[in-house]
Amino acid sequence: MNSHYWTPGRLALGLLVIIMVSFWGWIYLGAPRENPDRFADPSFAEAAEHVCTPIQAEIDQLPPGHEAESAQSHGLVVRTGTDLTITMVSELRALLPLVTDADDLGRINRWFEDWDAYIADREAHVTRLTEATADTPDRELAFLVSERVAGGFYTARMDGLANVNDMESCMSPRTSSSDSQVGILSEPEVDHRGH
Repeated sequence: MNSHYWTPGRLALGLLVIIMVSFWGWIYLGAPRENPDRFADPSFAEAAEHVCTPIQAEIDQLPPGHEAESAQSHGLVVRTGTDLTITMVSELRALLPLVTDADDLGRINRWFEDWDAYIADREAHVTRLTEATADTPDRELAFLVSERVAGGFYTARMDGLANVNDMESCMSPRTSSSDSQVGILSEPEVDHRGH
């Protein structure tokens, strides 16, 4: 083999290729894949699913917004969904003694802060619906969520924590996209939130 073929630059490039292949091999084959939001102890998540599943089933049975005869009648349905959501969050808070890990407790308390914001936004939505007149534009009757993190909705964070911990029934209530709108307070955009 020619000694001039292996110049310092070629050796460095060869070494770089070996390092990159090794790194990506490690990523795909052996790197830890734990999500930092996954609870250390699944006890809370398992108990939470038992709380959320029947309440979400009740919320799913509520009539969708596009079937309402008026904003006020839809407001009554949203009031029912909000009351069910308040009950669910209250029952979830009663499960806090199951949480023994300090980091998990911090995550769950932030999750409850987001739920509190969600409930406040639902209450504001009920008020807008029940106080609407025939002249109220539809865009003013949309379900609006306040922005809690730069560039995103707090509901994405709520649902992300629920999803990572296998608490799919503990995600924010959803309906078909034709039922409602959601957005940052002054900029509504279509999403899948409703009852």
